[in-house]
Amino acid sequence: MKYIVFGTAGHVDHGKSALIKALTGVDTDRLTEEKKRGISIDLGFAAMELGDSNMAGIIDVPGHERYLKNMLAGSGSIDAALLVIAADEGIMPQTTEHLAMLNLYGIKHGLIVLNKVDKVASDWLELVQEEICEAVKDSFLENAPICHVSSTTGLGLNELRASMLKVAQTADARNSEAPFRLWIDRVFSVKGYGAVVTGTVLSGKIVAGNNVVLYPKEASVRVRGLETHGNKVEMVEAGQRAAINITGAEFEEIRRGMVLSSHAVTQVSTEWDVVVKWLCAVETGTRIRLHIGTGEFIGRIYKFKNSDDGYMKLILEEPIGAAAGDTGIIRLYSPQTLLGSVKLIGVSKRTRKIEESRKLFAQALNSENLNDIIGHALKQTSSFMTVEDLNKMIGFRSVRGIKETLEELEAENKIVAINNYYIDANLLQNVTSQIEELLRTYHKEFPEKTGISQELVKQQLKVSTKVFHQYLTYWQETNKIILSEGYLAYKQHAENQIEWEQDLLSKAEKVLGNNHIIPLNIEDFFAKLKLQSKISKAAFETLCRHGLLVKAGDMYVYRKTIQYIVDLLRVHFCNNSTLTVGEFRDMINTSRKYALPLLEYLDLHKYTEREGDIRRAGCKIS
Repeated sequence: MKYIVFGTAGHVDHGKSALIKALTGVDTDRLTEEKKRGISIDLGFAAMELGDSNMAGIIDVPGHERYLKNMLAGSGSIDAALLVIAADEGIMPQTTEHLAMLNLYGIKHGLIVLNKVDKVASDWLELVQEEICEAVKDSFLENAPICHVSSTTGLGLNELRASMLKVAQTADARNSEAPFRLWIDRVFSVKGYGAVVTGTVLSGKIVAGNNVVLYPKEASVRVRGLETHGNKVEMVEAGQRAAINITGAEFEEIRRGMVLSSHAVTQVSTEWDVVVKWLCAVETGTRIRLHIGTGEFIGRIYKFKNSDDGYMKLILEEPIGAAAGDTGIIRLYSPQTLLGSVKLIGVSKRTRKIEESRKLFAQALNSENLNDIIGHALKQTSSFMTVEDLNKMIGFRSVRGIKETLEELEAENKIVAINNYYIDANLLQNVTSQIEELLRTYHKEFPEKTGISQELVKQQLKVSTKVFHQYLTYWQETNKIILSEGYLAYKQHAENQIEWEQDLLSKAEKVLGNNHIIPLNIEDFFAKLKLQSKISKAAFETLCRHGLLVKAGDMYVYRKTIQYIVDLLRVHFCNNSTLTVGEFRDMINTSRKYALPLLEYLDLHKYTEREGDIRRAGCKIS
């Protein structure tokens, strides 16, 4: 079954609700005030089958200009429009305004319904039809059929149903493989069940018992039950209208304009970078109304310092949960003039300038080409990303589609994949060249040192430990940069360094021999090694790192001396159960000043165990 959502549009009293009742038998005016006044005030919902394999949900919107906010809430998630025009009145102010808004939303499919044709003569009907053709010129309805109907007599309803079926067959089905998302357009409470929200499933599917997240509150909620157009079901999917009974959030906390979606895909922020399609441009800092999804949000719009007004920064007074590529309508705060539309690029980077790579990403979002979208997403991040990272950044796309696109890009050598992380190939090469230059400079200045601490390199790149690990993996695989004992170095330098260190260790062993001097006089020791003063520090660090010199308190001891002491302790504890400081001092022929730090070292490494003023054999001795 293919599901599609139609939304009505048009001037007040042109018969939108009557048309839906004639088509479906459902009176979408459910409020007492609506029945009393005879006009729609809020959104209404109905459904109808279109053949054996197509089901249409219908959202009826109010036509009165006073309720334009509600009209926009209903039009933000439709697949196709039914622009209803009364034959006895023709094009009216809200006809034009609604058509402009549908165009700005990016609706691509629809029909023109010329209603009340039974009330006018044929010559008048021809004039109205000419007027309509002129009004819809250059819009998405320019080539749409004009269906002549009468909701009162039933004239043309079968033809209208047939035209709706053709639209349903032509329109792309919403993606049921993408993560689940639904903009909430209605909230109510049912005694004994709690909060129920309704909306159109924009993507994905959901099953009773699933957990989803309520945004922007970011609260985890559980789905207790599901209905679609009054029928209880176990699952709803993309394109269907759904009523969802949820637990985990109080009824009073939920409102129209919130989102239910899969975890870690929706982005939440008050600041967004946007592409603007202007009908009437305004000055930077102007207060506006943003209509996105099913909600209205107040904020201000600002120009970037380095761009024209096609790219702007939107700062809202409250956070919204949305995704890259989402389209909204903007109106002036007061008077509520229609200004244009915005397409979200992503959460703002909080800079007054917009990068060229971000503009290219925005253009890719507009093209709907997943190859370009992912390619430019990776270019603007300058870092490794997972499939989950990309899914959050590029909006609600299927994981399978993302993975297939990544495989194509990798085969074309446009990206590099390491351990399920992905990065733009040129960016990776640029970062690698930057680090290579850093290492060249460092090795030239400090030829005696092993290399640069990986922690310092990570801080310079400003990346997480996980991401830095992917860089390390790539560098070691390319075999130019290697990691040795926590230091990064050119492979050739590291190999030379290994030879130098081995030579140093060999000379140090010869100089020290079997003399067990406590403590070791470092200055005398280095004088015997005949090392240049500029490399003595590096040599000292190397000897400590390799464990040839052992630190005990403030002094240093030869590692063979430590082993010599351990051997003496083994002999002592074979004949004695305890050891005093004095006995230990005499055993190693030194003073109390040096005996105490050595005993503390032996305690720390489990050779001895302290009990008050005495020691017993530790686990490494006994």
